[in-house]
Amino acid sequence: MQQMGDFMERYKFFYGWKIVAASAIILAVSLGMYKTTSVFIKPVCESLGFGRSEFTLHRTIITLTNAFIVPVYGMAIKRFGVKKVLLIGASMLSLVTIGYSFANHLWHFYVLAFIYGIFYSAAHFMIIGILINCWFKDKREFATGLAYSGSGLGGAIMIPVVSRAIELVNWRFAYRFMGVLALAALIPITLFFVKDKPEDVGLKPYTLPREETGEEKQTKRSAFNMSLHESFQTSRFWLLSTAFFLISAFAAATNTHSTPYLSDIGYPTAMVSAVISVFMVFLTIGKIILGAVYDRFGTMAGNALVAISSLIFPVAALLSHLPVFPWIYAVSVGLANCGLSVPLSLLITRHFGFKDYPMIFSIFTMITALGASISVPLMGAAYDYSGSYRPAWIALFVLSVIISVCLAASEVIYRREVRDSLVSSKHNFSTSPSNPAGK
Repeated sequence: MQQMGDFMERYKFFYGWKIVAASAIILAVSLGMYKTTSVFIKPVCESLGFGRSEFTLHRTIITLTNAFIVPVYGMAIKRFGVKKVLLIGASMLSLVTIGYSFANHLWHFYVLAFIYGIFYSAAHFMIIGILINCWFKDKREFATGLAYSGSGLGGAIMIPVVSRAIELVNWRFAYRFMGVLALAALIPITLFFVKDKPEDVGLKPYTLPREETGEEKQTKRSAFNMSLHESFQTSRFWLLSTAFFLISAFAAATNTHSTPYLSDIGYPTAMVSAVISVFMVFLTIGKIILGAVYDRFGTMAGNALVAISSLIFPVAALLSHLPVFPWIYAVSVGLANCGLSVPLSLLITRHFGFKDYPMIFSIFTMITALGASISVPLMGAAYDYSGSYRPAWIALFVLSVIISVCLAASEVIYRREVRDSLVSSKHNFSTSPSNPAGK
């Protein structure tokens, strides 16, 4: 292991960038499978005689099961490490996907969805965020953005490929194709490329040379190292919990309802598909952009980009009867949706440190899963009740204002507490009996 580390050090190649590439592929495949649900609705329901609401309930089962099981992953990762959890999760998600191809009754899908929900977080943002945080001290924001960009890319590739498989063969073949592809991709990548920590290959976490880091870069690192219990006692935890709960709510709602909304206001299918494609593109590159902004300009700038995008997209949706605004909506909602991935990992590290990072991350993941499970039916109910999505867009704008306030307030409080801590430390040092200057 040390020889590998010496080789990479000598030739200035950091293995962590392989971890980033592997992570992007893992998310592309695992989340790409999950995002194909809409493709199966019509063929499965027509083939087996299910109602669409009955069939799509299996996705709700996945979300709710994941929400309640995810804290277990915090403990599992601390005990067994990322690689073992990833291997088990990737295997089970692949096998369950193959299992869908043999389902003939609704309860088959529901049972398989329950199992899928148990292992969903084993190959998701949480585990990849933990992995990246182990490998990078500097450039963590940029590395996280690159790794997370795989999720959007996977959906953009998997959806048309699976659609074509259904068209050429049938939906059962498409499920088997996805499952086998996932096994063939995820297991070798995890086995041969994923390392839990740099020390496993004789390295240290990625750190820029001192002259490149600078004082400003140092201030971006966490000043706190809290346990889960200690984090619960801070106002910053609850502000961030509120922000990410609401971000997950609008992310799930817009992913589900954007297409029918644009269709309802009169745009043809080709136009709607083009707008959604732009949405997916910015859902992919937006993670890289957001990671670069956090890395280059700091936390306040990254939070501001999330907040501004969140405020723009509901307004653009309300004005989408004007031809330019669907495109503004696609760009802004794509960037806003990225607020659920890159900032979550980075802000947890910044505000609470590494002491109990897996457990704290798992709690936030549970919170965001609950937000996603609630918002989709609520937005649908708002439409059913009023006959329009307009009340929902107004509500999402109000939620975006709350998100902006929570993100800004958490950062202001963080900086104040860091400043107070530094002042207190200097005062204690200057008045210490062992310090001659304090005598």
